[in-house]
Amino acid sequence: MKFPEQWIKLKEWFLDSLQIGASKETHELEEVEEKAEIPEEYMQRFTLNPLYDKSQVLAREEEISVLEKAYNNYKITKNALLLVGEAGAGMSSLLNASCSLYGQVDIMENDMNFNSHFELCKELSKVLGIEGAKNLEDLGTKIGEEERVIVFENVERLFLRKVGGFNLLEDFLLFIHSTKEKIYWITTINKYSLYYLESTIGFTSNFLSIVRLQPFDFENMKKVILDRNKDFEIVYLKPKGLTKRAATKYKAMTAGEKQESLESSFYKQMFNFSNGNISRSMLFWHNSVHRVKEKKVYVRAFEPKLNMELSLHELMILEAIMQHTSLSVKELRMVLRNSSKGSRLSLEFLREKNLLYPKKYKASDDLEYQINLLYLKELQSLFHSRLNRNFNLT
Repeated sequence: MKFPEQWIKLKEWFLDSLQIGASKETHELEEVEEKAEIPEEYMQRFTLNPLYDKSQVLAREEEISVLEKAYNNYKITKNALLLVGEAGAGMSSLLNASCSLYGQVDIMENDMNFNSHFELCKELSKVLGIEGAKNLEDLGTKIGEEERVIVFENVERLFLRKVGGFNLLEDFLLFIHSTKEKIYWITTINKYSLYYLESTIGFTSNFLSIVRLQPFDFENMKKVILDRNKDFEIVYLKPKGLTKRAATKYKAMTAGEKQESLESSFYKQMFNFSNGNISRSMLFWHNSVHRVKEKKVYVRAFEPKLNMELSLHELMILEAIMQHTSLSVKELRMVLRNSSKGSRLSLEFLREKNLLYPKKYKASDDLEYQINLLYLKELQSLFHSRLNRNFNLT
């Protein structure tokens, strides 16, 4: 029997009126199922690019205080500083926020690998404002008496894991030692790169002053995420696949109780995923957002899955890239000593699996391949279990 359209509408209105105490948010919790296109303007709030505005760098007051003490110690001891942190931990943002400690400071971001002494000497000469230096030793003799502060980021980009591949890095370390009376050197290194370099050349023996950047604790991680959501209301969606018991318990809650429970569970999952790595927290949020509409953000906790079989060869490729921060096809071929075609095919396979992403820098025609931080923890665990790497996973 077909009912008149007016009767159907009246019935719908009547049923809606019976939802005593049910808020608009309750309906939204149940209805938002599929991901919608997220406005780019909103997602820019969660960019992984370094922050340059000190006011945006949250929950790093203690680390900035440590950097200040290290600088005061330098004035007495003349020791260079090594800053160690996990990829994506926010070392660049921290250093940008600490610039006011030093007055004038030059930051060399070094987002590409150096392949020759000539390239390194050229870049250092630009920063120091010196022309005509033939090599690093010559450059050192031309530095003026005025004290300077130079941040040299990603020092792991000075080596390549091959025969003779440490020469450039070792010469730079000698350059630091020869100029530290005039230059306060702050160098940064990826935690996994340090694990390799410490095992091979005892890298940290070159630095008497070492600061290890600690991960964010739970409350500060949550604070950073909520700050990026300023002016937006967050609606936490019911997870899929609830057990019968959990579903019954969830159904008995009020709308407010549901949100409190979902919010608590969401950030616990985020922290477990990220281990306090702020970039991985951002990626977790990015992958959890389902819809942004009328100043409301609808999120359902991201469930990461790395359920693919990787060969030992593929793991070796991924580890090599993590050791160097990034590698081009040419550089990977030199590290693994295989054909250019073989390297390219392997990289494309890992790229298709979303484990790598390519990046193009202005100063180079070659693509550099980097680890997708979304799988950083999972890959390190595989290196530990299958490649027998004694790397601290915490």
